[in-house]
Amino acid sequence: MTLDFRAIERAVQEEKNAGGFANLMKAFQKLGVVRYDYLVESGMYRYFDATSTIDLKMNGVAKTVALKGDDIASKRAVQKAQAGLITFEAFCELAGEAGILYWSTVLDQKVVSYFDRDNQIQLAEPIPGL
Repeated sequence: MTLDFRAIERAVQEEKNAGGFANLMKAFQKLGVVRYDYLVESGMYRYFDATSTIDLKMNGVAKTVALKGDDIASKRAVQKAQAGLITFEAFCELAGEAGILYWSTVLDQKVVSYFDRDNQIQLAEPIPGL
């Protein structure tokens, strides 16, 4: 199976705020996505299926990332996003301020892990509702 970038873009555009994350993940699963990473500094998504990878810009906006990770600030940012209180761009800004270089969403494990510049997990969260 090859990833359909247009279908992925449509699914992302249908998400109204970060509170709809679980529904977006269900849509990705239907499209064959097994994992995706979001790279905060470049504002790029990297999607993986069983055999291929594609990079997409979509709604990503490059953000500056702090040199040192802050696990408390990371947790606060994720809580705001999960509650649907902030936009995706606002979440990316907060993630960068908290030192999150990228996050990796692994759909079959139903977990999102947030990594700092040292490739250390600052926070790992189950995907609520998936």
